[in-house]
Amino acid sequence: MEVPSILYKYATASTTNIVLETGRLRWQSPCQFNDIHELQRMPVLSPSFEEGKDTYANKLVDIIFNEQEIDFSKYSFWTEVLLTQLKELKSNNVTAKEALSLLQKHIPSSQDKLEDLFRKSTEQANDGSLRCFCLTENNNNSLMWAHYGDSYAGCMLGFKHIDKLSTPFAAAEKVNYSPNAPIIGSAVDFYLYGHNLEQNKKTRLAIYHTKSEDWAYEKEWRVVYNIKSPSNQRYSDFKFYPEELESITFGPKINPDEKINILKLIENKYSHCKIYEIKINNGQSVRQLVQG
Repeated sequence: MEVPSILYKYATASTTNIVLETGRLRWQSPCQFNDIHELQRMPVLSPSFEEGKDTYANKLVDIIFNEQEIDFSKYSFWTEVLLTQLKELKSNNVTAKEALSLLQKHIPSSQDKLEDLFRKSTEQANDGSLRCFCLTENNNNSLMWAHYGDSYAGCMLGFKHIDKLSTPFAAAEKVNYSPNAPIIGSAVDFYLYGHNLEQNKKTRLAIYHTKSEDWAYEKEWRVVYNIKSPSNQRYSDFKFYPEELESITFGPKINPDEKINILKLIENKYSHCKIYEIKINNGQSVRQLVQG
């Protein structure tokens, strides 16, 4: 999915002042996320291991007893072992029906073990070494202003990716909003082929880029980065290029003195930056260009 050309960050006026003054953005550890349900809902396979167990067993028997040529290398290690055992049974004149009965006793089926594996892996990864920067594609949303923009007394900063500078926002990935645990694939395929790069990506996105539908208004995009030397701090302040700041939008309730300070910083350090204001027009908030 293509990343929007501009992504936005709602902030209080004081935070905006710090960002412009320091030229740094605060990337938080996922430990700091404001939704307590995040990183708690693990992805699932459908059909599950229990549901797919018989299908998997029948597939293995079909491969050995009906296929003329078999490429063992494309299968997972455990599938390769079972296929080898089935091949030996066939050479000893065991029927397909008898082989299926023997095979079904040796296939694990615990869905809980996979969930536990995902959860343990997530907890280990969330040791303070991950940093996440959250943005939105929505450039004027009343709930975002209320929750993150100090109830219209703050600002909204627009950031863009710059190819020649290899800036990080091109790596942003969209958050998916779902009422249920994300499905990352079929247990039958997992049995047959094991992990692959595509499933690993789906697993990562399901854990770190999925929230409940209650948060859908955020239209969020996230950039996740692993720092090499984690500390006790649960955040890092990373510098950004002045050119990355595409625009600043002032909320209609911003303190006039804070607005003046921010405008001075823009003039001195970010003169290319477009300036917008939110105006209330007939009960509707409208984002209007003031300069740029």
